[in-house]
Amino acid sequence: MTITATKSWKNYMALCNVLERNDIIFDRDDKHLSVGCRISVRECEYCFRFSVEPSKMLITLCVPVPKWFPAEQAGKTAVNICTINNSLSDGSFCYDPLSGLVYFKMTASFYESRIGCSLYEYMLSVAADAMDEYCDRL
Repeated sequence: MTITATKSWKNYMALCNVLERNDIIFDRDDKHLSVGCRISVRECEYCFRFSVEPSKMLITLCVPVPKWFPAEQAGKTAVNICTINNSLSDGSFCYDPLSGLVYFKMTASFYESRIGCSLYEYMLSVAADAMDEYCDRL
């Protein structure tokens, strides 16, 4: 096993441990180093997807916005997302006008660094707060 694969596996296991410790039910895909879970924020439930990317030495969290944005509103949607992203200190909303999909995304690199469990808790918290704060504005 390479150093990159070992670091990737350790980060993936740390993520799983954080979710277990916080009593978050999740589905794990050990082969693809990916974890999916549902997080409730107020009255809404969101699908969080973490993935560890060994080739990039990167951890990515994506949370899709649970509504579709029609192509005829692409300009308005893009402007709203840019405005929101300008106010965020971490993470960002991404928009694919062809599919109408909007999602919140955060990344963290473990290249030449060691990621602690508090980073995963931070990512969960920031993403949940962003979805709670901005989903209705979209």
